[in-house]
Amino acid sequence: AVDAVRGQAPVLDTRLPGAEPDRGGGGHAGHGGGSGGAATAGPADFGAALRTARDAGLDGTVVVTPPAGEGTAWTVAQSDDVWPVRYDSVAVDAAAGEVTDRTRWADHPLAAKLSKLGVQAHMGVLFGIVNQKVLAAVAVGLMCVMFWGYRMWWQRRPTRDDGRAAFGRPPARGAWRSLPLPVLLVGAPAVAAVGWALPLLGVTLAAFLAVDLAVGAFRGRRA
Repeated sequence: AVDAVRGQAPVLDTRLPGAEPDRGGGGHAGHGGGSGGAATAGPADFGAALRTARDAGLDGTVVVTPPAGEGTAWTVAQSDDVWPVRYDSVAVDAAAGEVTDRTRWADHPLAAKLSKLGVQAHMGVLFGIVNQKVLAAVAVGLMCVMFWGYRMWWQRRPTRDDGRAAFGRPPARGAWRSLPLPVLLVGAPAVAAVGWALPLLGVTLAAFLAVDLAVGAFRGRRA
């Protein structure tokens, strides 16, 4: 499904030129002209990798990652969450002082961009304090919805002594049929799209509808 919507982000190739892949599946084999493995990486190599990345145009906040093993390059990736976001990354041969591979944020497919931005927003790091305030407001709103939901149920509980509900009776079955047609035409696809984008919500909503239909069919048969 991810491939169908082109949701895969470009993968940075961290193999150094001339390095042979490790046939044992545990990384890459080394070669004489590389920058060495993670064990030999030092502050000088860090500085060289950062300078090379800066010269290649990676400005702003970056994350520098040492080589994973012999025959692999340093990775320098932008992590600028202020709009317009910048998420370019480069693989750097620190010994040679050159960029061996690069991925550009502009080259990411739309689905991959939306996925990346969605994750950053969900973590509260996109756009800084504004994102965090929005998430805090959403969290407070959800807590209020849960509180009022339980309160409404308590007011309408079947074992209520006086048999009256302060908020009135629940909507009758089939009341959705009285909704305006434009609302149904817009609302139903929107709910289906949200359920598809958020599978956990979609599965629970589908289960609720299935139980509701079963209860309705059972009551109709008894009537």
